[in-house]
Amino acid sequence: MSVFAACKKDRLLTYGGANSIYYGYKDPSTNLVDSAEITFGFSPLSVTDTVFKIPVLVTGLASKKDRTYNVLVDTGTTALAGKHFKLPATFVFHANRLQDSLAVTLIRTPDMQTAAVTLRLTLKPSADLQTNVKTLYGVFQTLQVTSFKIKASDMLVDGPYWTNVFSTYFGTFSVKKVQLINQVTGMPLNYITLAWLQDLNFSARIVYYAITTANYLATQKVNGHTVYESDGVTPMTMGAAYQ
Repeated sequence: MSVFAACKKDRLLTYGGANSIYYGYKDPSTNLVDSAEITFGFSPLSVTDTVFKIPVLVTGLASKKDRTYNVLVDTGTTALAGKHFKLPATFVFHANRLQDSLAVTLIRTPDMQTAAVTLRLTLKPSADLQTNVKTLYGVFQTLQVTSFKIKASDMLVDGPYWTNVFSTYFGTFSVKKVQLINQVTGMPLNYITLAWLQDLNFSARIVYYAITTANYLATQKVNGHTVYESDGVTPMTMGAAYQ
């Protein structure tokens, strides 16, 4: 699973009220944001769900007892409960903490391969915790911190490096091809977008991936099991130098 932060904000000022709960999700640059994009597209096919934890914070002092809070599946949600996501039976902010998390189980479904689904979760007051902190103000932006949007999909894309880097080894991009390379060689699905940038052995490894997959395709063809692209007509091939 890959996660991409959305709606990037500058660092925001804190609020000094007591006994209120609000979202505190941060992007990799440690800026608070109010949404995130999650894709199963770079996960192995064996991954059928994932737990995404949204940080929640409270103002005031930590409590010596567990406190409950309420969450509403709000307008704009296209994800279906039980099909695309599951929420906890109760929402608990545990004792002796000023930060906890709301665990959302996202379920991988076939329809996510063609269109993303959206889940908007709005915090609501309870007997233990209020939602008086609705907005935090930054230098240039404001952030609504009682509402958080998750956009979930299962779409694997070629990314910005395929044409100039990977096409030499793997030929024309297709989702089926990348998934096959993953199955045959163990290449991480996110290798084509991010992982290769940190690979000190990239030159040797990418050649291994290309040659190993090409040998697999050739063996399948000799045995009468030609591997085709998703159209069922075009034989799958690697880059010209690795056929």
